[in-house]
Formats: sequence, structure tokens, C-alpha cells
Amino acid sequence: MLNRNGHIKTIENLNLNIPARSKIAFVGTTGSGKTTLIDIILGLIEAQDGTLNVDGQIISKNNVRSWQRTIGYVPQQIFLADDTIFANIAFSKKYENINRDAVIKASKIANLDNFIMNELPQKYETIIGERGVRLSGGQRQRIGIARALYHNPQLLILDEATSSLDNHTEKLVMDAINNLSNETTIIIIAHRLNTIKNCEKIVLMEKGRIKKIGTYDEIIEDYNNFKNST
Repeated sequence: MLNRNGHIKTIENLNLNIPARSKIAFVGTTGSGKTTLIDIILGLIEAQDGTLNVDGQIISKNNVRSWQRTIGYVPQQIFLADDTIFANIAFSKKYENINRDAVIKASKIANLDNFIMNELPQKYETIIGERGVRLSGGQRQRIGIARALYHNPQLLILDEATSSLDNHTEKLVMDAINNLSNETTIIIIAHRLNTIKNCEKIVLMEKGRIKKIGTYDEIIEDYNNFKNST
């Protein structure tokens, strides 16, 4: 489908309301439009048709920076510097500006604090090596989650954020994230449907359109049939 400028539409006829402090998940195969939708919500790209509205205000070039400051984002690939755990979670160039209590609080939510305190030689002052070479994929991902939580965001977006975790660690992290739902709006992109059972709403996407919206129990059969047919 082409838009009025002759470009292919990645998302079409998508009208969705996400209540504040709710937890919503988007599922679908590659090319279903999930990534484009998240990029629009993040303010990284602007919709050619339609608008992104937050509390009745349209997000535009004039206010997108303010909007982005309210978001915590956990991508699939986490950038890590050859620096301490403190610095990587706070992501601050000035070490003296790091709020250590906030780092520790975020680490506990991300199920990272026990590992840091019990297994790292200098605990939060441990240098993790270039690109986090001294950490496992799951540990690197949990640093990314803690980083997103460090600034106490109003909106938390997890883009396949637990895909590199083993099932046990993934469950612990998701249990902790689920506890945030009363104070933080959470958007989750996932392939494994069992990780998003506690979401109030699950959106199944196909070719840039919403195929179905429902709870886990309402969506599971359609999702499995959809995966098997693609």
C-alpha cells in the first residue's frame, strides 16, 4: 500500500489508545510493523499520516525532546562502555553526578544487584571491559534494563529486552517489571508470548495492521495459528 507521496506504508489504519500506567504488549512476525510503531512512539520517526498524542498533546518537532526525556528504552542490543557498573547504568560522563542509590534501586528491579554484590570483585565499581566483554548476554541485557529504570521513567519500552535471558532469569526480570505497573506505563515487544501473560492488553500485528487485541487467553490461539501459517 502506498501513501500520497508514493512511499510504501509500513503501518496503516492503526488507531490505538494506551492508558497511563497500563501494561501493553505488541507481538507479530518480522515485518508486521512493531519496530516502526515503537520508533514513532519514541519520536525517532514522524508519522506521515496521523499523529502521536500524549495526554491530549500532539508530539511534534517542537516538543519531542521533552517527550523523550520521560521514556526509558531497552533495545535488543545494549551499548556498554569500558567503565564501571555505576557509570554504565547511570550513563553519565561526570562520575560525581551519578546517583548511586538510584543505580542500586534500578539494579534490584532488574534482578542484577545480587550478581554485582556477590560475584564482581569491586561490586558496582567493577570495570566491565569494552562492550561488556566480561559479562554474559543476560547480564548485559539486565544492565540495559537497569539503565532504562535509572531515571524513573513515566514510560518504559522493552524491545525484545529479555530475548537473551534464560527462562529463569527472564521470569525474575519480568516479575520485577510487572511490579512497576502501578506507577509506570509499560510497552513490551516480544516473540515469546509466555513472557507477557500479565499484560492487560496484547496487540497482534500483521503487515502494519492490528489483527487482534485481547488478553493473553484471548490472543494465544490466534497467535499460534498465525505463527504456524507464516
